[in-house]
Amino acid sequence: MRGRRRLRSALADQRGIALPLALIVMTLLTVLTLGFLGLTSTEPMITANLKRGEQALAHAEAGIERAIWALSNPTVDTAGANTKLTNLDAIPAAYSNGAGQLLFALTSLGQDAPTGAYSVTITGAAPTTIIAHGYVLRSGVAVPAGAAQINQADIAAHRVVQLQVNAGGANDRVGGPAAPADVKLPGALTVAGTVQLSGNSAVNGMDRAPDTPNNCAKKAGVTIRDKTKLSTGAEVDNTISLGGSTSPVGAPSQQELGYTDFAPYTLADAQLAALKALAQQQGTYIQPTSSSQFNLNVVNGLMFIDTVNGLPLGTPPDPARLASVKITGANNSGWLIVMGSIRIDGNVAYTGFVYAHNDLSYKGTGTGGIQGGVLTGNVLDSVATVVDTDASGNSQIYFDCEKVATGGGAFSQAVLDGLNRSIVTISKGTWREMSN
Repeated sequence: MRGRRRLRSALADQRGIALPLALIVMTLLTVLTLGFLGLTSTEPMITANLKRGEQALAHAEAGIERAIWALSNPTVDTAGANTKLTNLDAIPAAYSNGAGQLLFALTSLGQDAPTGAYSVTITGAAPTTIIAHGYVLRSGVAVPAGAAQINQADIAAHRVVQLQVNAGGANDRVGGPAAPADVKLPGALTVAGTVQLSGNSAVNGMDRAPDTPNNCAKKAGVTIRDKTKLSTGAEVDNTISLGGSTSPVGAPSQQELGYTDFAPYTLADAQLAALKALAQQQGTYIQPTSSSQFNLNVVNGLMFIDTVNGLPLGTPPDPARLASVKITGANNSGWLIVMGSIRIDGNVAYTGFVYAHNDLSYKGTGTGGIQGGVLTGNVLDSVATVVDTDASGNSQIYFDCEKVATGGGAFSQAVLDGLNRSIVTISKGTWREMSN
């Protein structure tokens, strides 16, 4: 019993414990202080490395943006002489991986001289792969000029980004089948549906004016798509119906094309959106408030008549959103794009390109006529809608590829550049960072 009492007393006795505890606490505090001191000395270095890495990534993404811009402007030298990207099977040296590839310098905010750069490699036509290298150089190192050669020892940060896009090159222009220098209309009248010609109408793919031959490679009179797919999924045959004294002229005078062969002559949704944006910036843009027919005052240049309230047509197309315009008199030049139907009823003279997203009814009087080309998209059709283009009366359409390309000479250089612009779409899920 005494032994147990002495053991309990010794265990309960706390005399002399303060010094060991103080030493332990001091040791812990010393270790923590040294650790924090170490962090404060390395934190600026870590922060600087992270900053340089993010700057290099931003530079690489700037390279991606430049490549997309260059692909979008195939008629422009985007990196010096002879750097047009009109042929994606023959990439200029400035954008190729090898001798002659350019290094594009970048100046960071607050800096007087370039501290970073990027280089861009563009390969392939469908799809097109873009690889951009972004660099941040060490302090005091100048960005080399010209060819993309940087000494490894001079690089403070390096990031690489890859992306795939569908780029047009000479195809998929904003102007679609009638972009300047790339006219693809097959002839005078091109319809994605049924055509009825009557009266004294004239559709001529050989001449740009009466008895005046044109200089166009494609000289068809009337071209239709052979079938139309209804909203029910069924297909109906399209036809060319001739009445009165009308007789199309061309080589061939009449032709039917299947969906695949007809497709290059249509305007895709992306092209229509680009034309809309171009008209808002450089042309005349009109947005109807209802689908009721209204009289259109035609002006020179690029005109874009949007859907009702600018809304997409939807799937299937909503007829209540289609525009409906009537033209009773005009003597103008340019491109007339209508997201709906056009009714020409009177003495109308127009030089250039007429596009109706749905139907065209053309009943001309007087001495008017269309010199250029006409295209209708036939986006809304049914078995009962058998006439998509009614060119009756003395309606005249003469094919002139040059007038289509230039809008009859009514386009400014800004509009011509815009029509020549290629549509570049990013392939979803292809952006990724690569190891360097």
